Amino acid sequence: MQFRLKNLLISAVLVLIASFSFAQENMSAAFKKSLYNADELYNDGNYLRALVIYDSLWDKRPNDIYLQYKTGICHIYQATGREKAYDILKSLVGEQGYDDVMFYLARAKHLNYQFEDAIDLYNDYLTSYRPTGTRRIETLHFLSNCRNGIELMKRRLALSLEILTPPSNNQNSQYSPVISPDGEKLYYTNRGPESKGEMMDEKSKKNAVGSYYEDVFVATKNGGGDTFSFNNGKNISDNINETDRHEASLSISYDNQMLFLYLSGDKESEDIYVSYNKGDTAWSKPQNLKGVNTPQWEGHASMAPDGKTLYFSTDRPGGYGGRDIYRAIMKEDSTFGNVENLGPKINTPFNEDSPFIFSNGSSLYFASESHGSMGGYDIFYIKYDSVKSQWQDPVNMGYPINTTDDDRYYYISKEGDWGYFSSARASGENLHDIYRIQPGTFERLNALILLVGTVYVDEIESSALVKIMDDKTGDVLATLIADSTTGEFVYSLLPGRQYKISLLADGFAPKVEYVEVPPLTEGVKRIEHRFDFYSMDYLKRRKDSMNLQAEIDARVRLSEEDDAVCIVEKERDQLIASEIEAGCRFRVQVGAYLNPGKFKYEFLRAIGDVEIKGYPDGITRYLMGQEFTNRQEAEALRQKCVMAGQWDAWITVRR
Repeated sequence: MQFRLKNLLISAVLVLIASFSFAQENMSAAFKKSLYNADELYNDGNYLRALVIYDSLWDKRPNDIYLQYKTGICHIYQATGREKAYDILKSLVGEQGYDDVMFYLARAKHLNYQFEDAIDLYNDYLTSYRPTGTRRIETLHFLSNCRNGIELMKRRLALSLEILTPPSNNQNSQYSPVISPDGEKLYYTNRGPESKGEMMDEKSKKNAVGSYYEDVFVATKNGGGDTFSFNNGKNISDNINETDRHEASLSISYDNQMLFLYLSGDKESEDIYVSYNKGDTAWSKPQNLKGVNTPQWEGHASMAPDGKTLYFSTDRPGGYGGRDIYRAIMKEDSTFGNVENLGPKINTPFNEDSPFIFSNGSSLYFASESHGSMGGYDIFYIKYDSVKSQWQDPVNMGYPINTTDDDRYYYISKEGDWGYFSSARASGENLHDIYRIQPGTFERLNALILLVGTVYVDEIESSALVKIMDDKTGDVLATLIADSTTGEFVYSLLPGRQYKISLLADGFAPKVEYVEVPPLTEGVKRIEHRFDFYSMDYLKRRKDSMNLQAEIDARVRLSEEDDAVCIVEKERDQLIASEIEAGCRFRVQVGAYLNPGKFKYEFLRAIGDVEIKGYPDGITRYLMGQEFTNRQEAEALRQKCVMAGQWDAWITVRR
């Protein structure tokens, strides 16, 4: 499963090498060796290691265009280096022999989420330099990525991600996470100094500027309440990891008996293997998966919960282009047959890879360079419709799960509570890390709560700067501007979480409120929330400097002494006969306001009628139309109001 990085170089590189601005005879032997090593790393896609060498050589020859060019391109593949890449490369526009500089300027903007600027640069490159062949196709594809990115950023998910550390670290690349069915073990692919064997070049020869072999590691979940904690991983088994080949984790069967692996080496040719569980920590030597493998590349596999249906990726001929995802059925002799391509709903002329079939047997997650990707591989979800016997349309999992870098190998815990995947976003190159999110399934991630906030300044709808933050991590998820006419802002939140809302209105100190989102397993609900600012002048006009909401609360308390309120103990669930005869009923109150025109309650009509009643204390109350003699029945209605978005609904007893 070696990362096959897209080599963005074209044949012009040969011209560039021949056109160094310095003479070869003026180089020292050490300089020539360093330059050779940098070029080898660059051509193998090891851009960050090449960057260290190019940068040091450019320091020695600051006027050399070739070194400037290579240093700038390498910075593109560093997550924090894209602005620097742009600054380094922009002065090379128009230099003879460097026609693709405009392309790389566009890449720097694209990978840095500056999609509009990238679109302009890609179009300028197409118009000014008229690239042909692969480079033209590539540029048009990246243009499409940028347009997708603009749309995806508009509907980003209200969640933050954390690198799973350990086992992720900055010395090794960790990817392709696999979670055991009981959630206690994390299997993953490790590539770095801790791997078996020495660094090798692409021809499997020892080379100090080569790459390490891939090995399968396992980390065990730590005890205690920290469900995010795994220990540092270690070599899974000498039965699996050997010194002269690549081994990578793919998936584990839902009965915990089969561990699917990728092997590649002198004796193995990029195929899928299976290792059988021989005990708590023992796994058998890998066996070639017969009926699935061909002379071509087969690199990822996931077994469905039925224990027979295998989804896998391959670049064999006869597909739709590049890597495609196939399905095969296990026969009684444990070999596979009935191999079929999953078709154009999933496969495209670009690469599709890393399929994962969830425990429900119908939800497939996979990575694709197409289908609306914003760049590189994005993770997608697709559902099989058993009634129509066909796949539905794939859906991009969205930002921040997907980025402009490669994101793939999505894997979900058996119950769907957690989703794991690997991404190059932290480094920007091929040094991947493992991330985890909660919840894991597409359905639960998209069971959204719409926060419909309204900002009022002295009871008038007004604009404000709004920051929505994850209360647990402090991450700023979105920065919005409330509409100056309606005072409204809308944002999608995830169920079962608490969010911190910071608001800044002109002339007022920052205001912070917290919104706790109720649980929800599917669908879309809404929460209506007021955010009030009051000036001293307004309070003085009210003849009282007390907080307006406190004034309302006080009036609500006073109103309970009037004849419309029935005094019933909070712990009592049932009204007695005399109370019922007097007209007392349990009611669900959803609002109490001095200015009744400000309360928006139309969304509650899906649950029932809303009764609006004015009282002598000057407060208008909003009551759901239903009346009850049993508190539990009223509580059920209150819960419906909360789920609909009226999170502060409460129960009162009134005539």
